[in-house]
Amino acid sequence: MSAVAKFRFAFLLELAIDAREDAARLMQASQANWLSAQGKLEQVDQYRVEYRARLLGSGQGGMSIIQWRDFQLFLAKLDDVALSQQLEIERLASVYEARRDAWLECEKKVKAFEALKQRHLSAEMQKELRNEQRINDEFNTRQRPR
Repeated sequence: MSAVAKFRFAFLLELAIDAREDAARLMQASQANWLSAQGKLEQVDQYRVEYRARLLGSGQGGMSIIQWRDFQLFLAKLDDVALSQQLEIERLASVYEARRDAWLECEKKVKAFEALKQRHLSAEMQKELRNEQRINDEFNTRQRPR
């Protein structure tokens, strides 16, 4: 029986797998950053709601113009923070999408090399089967009395 020939692109397959794993780690990190930023925005939004409710409650009980102005300035700052956080979420979402696309490209390469490897193994198996058949045929030919 003959030895199975080595898959010619094994090294490239290993490189593609490593690249896919690196891309997956980057994608996961960017997703975590994106989700964290969304959580921060939710916290800011919740704080804005609570602060507005406090403003309304304090306004009904009476407050000075200076207190009113301070409330308004602080709410404006919270609005600015929320807007900045929303922009950061959009930026992080695009980073995540780019890294997901990069991972998908790596996944395609790995699948292509795996398909080549499978074809190679199938071809080698066919060669092995033909070789065994040839050996059996030769053996049977020698066994026949003449």
